[in-house]
Amino acid sequence: MYNHNRDKNRFEHKVREIELLTEQISAKHLFYGTSGLFFEIQQLVGHLKREIESHCLTFLGGTQILDEQIRHLREQDDLLTFNRAKMFIVVEKNQATTTTIALKQIGFVAGGAQVYGGASLCVGSLGLACAAYGAPMIAHGLNNVYENGYYLLFREEQSGTVREAYRFAAKKLGYGNNQADLIYGVIDLSLSAYGAGRKVLASREKSWSLFHNIQSDYIRGWQEASKTAITLDATSSSITGWQMYQIAKEN
Repeated sequence: MYNHNRDKNRFEHKVREIELLTEQISAKHLFYGTSGLFFEIQQLVGHLKREIESHCLTFLGGTQILDEQIRHLREQDDLLTFNRAKMFIVVEKNQATTTTIALKQIGFVAGGAQVYGGASLCVGSLGLACAAYGAPMIAHGLNNVYENGYYLLFREEQSGTVREAYRFAAKKLGYGNNQADLIYGVIDLSLSAYGAGRKVLASREKSWSLFHNIQSDYIRGWQEASKTAITLDATSSSITGWQMYQIAKEN
């Protein structure tokens, strides 16, 4: 009698355990169509109880069947959880890749704009501002075109020669690559700011003088730029600033 009651209590305990587990799995993995699982387990429990009542099965036998089902359900839960985590990682990776590609595309176009801006500066200043500003702007632009273009082609990060030169100099001074990349970013932003803020000669139809240029004939570089160019430069500068922030956080 004692063994009978003990086996019955164990069976009822297993019934509650498998029902609770089923509810948890159904709620956790609703996306995988597990909503009908609880009703299937209820049918199984009902069948076992009828078998026990008709003396075709003992409480101990019913407990063993439920134990096997619980083990199977836990395996399914682990498998579904793993697949879900794997799906999340894949989606997150794809989102990160898409974002990176968009940033690289902007960087590639902005690099080309830097090259054009540097060349225009050299021509517009008759070479006077070429060494100090024009040439560095061209060098940075070409480097940005190379680095971003390389990623767009091969989906791999690649440092250009200008960035490597910064890193080489930083290493000689006892600093690391992160510090070199920060300096690279600062100079990149400074060159862009100079290009936007420098004074350029307005077109003849906007000029007040006839035979010589006066102060009012000069306007800021950004005033001559198109809205697209201004937006591109602002976006590129924001991306550079964000990248510098990420580097600074790592230090």
